[in-house]
Amino acid sequence: VMVRHRNVTNFFAGMDAVLGTEPGVWLAVTSLSFDISVLELLWTLCRGFTVVVHQGEGAQAQRRAAAPPPVRKVDFSLFYFASDEGEHAEDKYRLLHEGVRFADQHGFAAVWTPERHFHAFGGLYPNPAVASAAIAAMTKNVAIRAGSCVVTLHHPIRVAEDWALVDNLSRGRVGIAFAAGWHGRDFVLRPEAFADRKLGMFTAIQQVQALWRGEAVEFPGHDGAPIAIRTLPRPVQKTLPSWITVAGNPETYRMAGEGGFHVLTHLLGQSLDELQQKLDVYRRAWRAAGHAGEGTVTLMLHTFVGEDEARVREIVREPMKSYLRSSIDLVKQAAWSFPAFKNRVDQPGAMDALLNGGLEPADFEALLDFSFERYYRHSGLFGTPTSCVATVDRLRGMGVDEIACLIDFGVPTDLVMQSLPSLLELKRRCDTATAAAVQAAPAPEAAPVTATIPEAIAAHGVTHFQCTPSLAGMVLLDPSAPAALRSLRHMLVGGEALPGPLAQQLRGLVGALHDVYGPTETTVWSTTMRVGTDEPVPIGRPLANQRVYVLDPNLQPVPIGALGELWIGGAGVTAGYFRRPELTAERFRPDPFQAGGTIYGTGDLVRWRRDGVLEYQGRKDHQVKVRGYRIELGEIEAALAQHRGIREVVVVARPVGGETVLAAYYVPRTPAPTPDELRAQLRTALPEFMVPSHFVALAELPRTPNLKVDRQALPAPDQVGAGKRTVVQAGCGIEQAILRIWQQALATDEVGVEDNFFDSGGHSILAVRVHREIVQSLGVELAVTDLFRFTTVRALAQHLQQGKAAPTAAQQATERAKQRRNLLRRG
Repeated sequence: VMVRHRNVTNFFAGMDAVLGTEPGVWLAVTSLSFDISVLELLWTLCRGFTVVVHQGEGAQAQRRAAAPPPVRKVDFSLFYFASDEGEHAEDKYRLLHEGVRFADQHGFAAVWTPERHFHAFGGLYPNPAVASAAIAAMTKNVAIRAGSCVVTLHHPIRVAEDWALVDNLSRGRVGIAFAAGWHGRDFVLRPEAFADRKLGMFTAIQQVQALWRGEAVEFPGHDGAPIAIRTLPRPVQKTLPSWITVAGNPETYRMAGEGGFHVLTHLLGQSLDELQQKLDVYRRAWRAAGHAGEGTVTLMLHTFVGEDEARVREIVREPMKSYLRSSIDLVKQAAWSFPAFKNRVDQPGAMDALLNGGLEPADFEALLDFSFERYYRHSGLFGTPTSCVATVDRLRGMGVDEIACLIDFGVPTDLVMQSLPSLLELKRRCDTATAAAVQAAPAPEAAPVTATIPEAIAAHGVTHFQCTPSLAGMVLLDPSAPAALRSLRHMLVGGEALPGPLAQQLRGLVGALHDVYGPTETTVWSTTMRVGTDEPVPIGRPLANQRVYVLDPNLQPVPIGALGELWIGGAGVTAGYFRRPELTAERFRPDPFQAGGTIYGTGDLVRWRRDGVLEYQGRKDHQVKVRGYRIELGEIEAALAQHRGIREVVVVARPVGGETVLAAYYVPRTPAPTPDELRAQLRTALPEFMVPSHFVALAELPRTPNLKVDRQALPAPDQVGAGKRTVVQAGCGIEQAILRIWQQALATDEVGVEDNFFDSGGHSILAVRVHREIVQSLGVELAVTDLFRFTTVRALAQHLQQGKAAPTAAQQATERAKQRRNLLRRG
């Protein structure tokens, strides 16, 4: 296709109108020889984007290296812990409202709100679930977390149900850092829980997580008899992301690592060197327990970043001194090294006596100044973007994964909001440096491994991502995909019809989801629409300076709602095919409605809605004749795509046994629908002659190099399964259970207990799904890596049988609870 300069500039104008001109990070996932990629790169580079070219999502690209990545990405989030009601008593939550919106719009990882102690600290936040419900209503992208939920002060049922509600309001964005409680005064709510609060915390967390998963948990009723409870509403996330809030005690770090919890910590009363030692304890315990990955370490830091170092210091000096004054323990930590003070504390209790009225006001003020200077230099994120990069680099080297920026420690709201662009600049510099370090890192000695798309989004701080619906569906199979997609400002999906269920799933994750449509002949994009709740998903309205017509075979407009071919005119229409005048004359025609114009016939069937929006209905060349009936295959595909058990589907007409029949090829979800179920659904929407004779389930649909469905590569429906080796049937119950899970995931019965999972069409994303099904269905302990070690049903079953005497942690906890109840009854 001959694309002229004016076509490209018009394409740029259309992109600007839809996405704006603010630079970001663009992830390109199609090959450089593909037209969309070339124009993506031209526009993004001209607009100042950082462009990341992904190598693809094939099965080989999903193979994971054993070693962790050499460069750690540090996420940034906002943390709220106001020590009082601030300077605006009539508008106490202004900084929360404005800061949260800023974080949501600019790719911050999370927003954390505390649970107050009966103290000035956290005074605005008596219950993090309530604050989080408000945040959920204001945001679309950012994760919403409790920092912390003092679970020992609440009933586990209340915690599970309150946060499940917030999880639904936020479409699956919540996480909780659990705390055991600190001051005895807090336990007026549950005084009996104070003495054994740490053990009580871990017990309560297990109960909350079990309730979250939908399990029945027993609690004593009014007469002491156990009552099994399941909570409602059911959350969006199947498992609850959980942190342990921990500061000084290395044993708590060890328990957090052993239990597979993330860690939320701070520098109030511990130095960076001390924290490094405790993180080493945490990570060793994590690995020793056999958990996947490394866990996540979130570090809360008092934060103020500005353009001038001296001004930053003066802005934060008095607020920080007030904060330190209200936390005498922090002053005690500094007092030991204060030159005019350390020689005066030589016996137990002397420090407390001095700090509680035994010091002259001038001495105490000097001590506060010393404490501030020490905290400013070593325990906060203060300074300019340039100076703070070194702090972030040190924390990255220590193994910190996320910096939770505490911004409401007393600095006036207007100044805090003015500082957030500087904090964002620090975040961008760190993200860019991390991406550059990743790219510059030497290749591992093992075979090179392409990062998954969620990993690429997280590693590079991607803000814009375009792909086909097929690829989007594959990406969502990765458990890390939702968290990664929430960081996107814009996601564009095109190249194929966008199924309604997939659209709604993506819409609940990304900032803005756009359905884009257009052929190369009209410079790639011709129509677009931001995805809402419409089904089927429309392809929208024309872009800048483009015209669209829905015409019959005589090039006459069809009525609203009638099916017709989409013809496109305007500034996007190219000059035709290079040295192919006969093909150009066939597809490019004079515009009958615009003098001197040219229109291109797309071959796509569409219809107008009454609101002036276009709905895609399939391909003109996918119109077939079967037994005398003229059939639009796109209508059948659209009807099948509405079934919740269908991830992807195409319908073709194929010769079978001497006649032409309809065959539907589909990639199922779990549980996979049966052909009878699919036929029943179609019969409610279509006439009988449009119901396919064959339904063929495939693990994946064949793809062209640019990731579109390759209809020519689909197997003949009467030959699927032909020529297969003899399938060895399952023996014991464990083999049968695993085999059923494999067959569902691979969408075929032609797999036996001696067949290799990966040779049968499996890949690492499917392996993750199979692992989850096995663990949940069989109640066993199983590492994901075991599926790569034991690649047949028989080998995996033998592995599980050898270790079946080891119950899961939840089963152990349940058994201990039953034993305690039995002892009480006997006593």
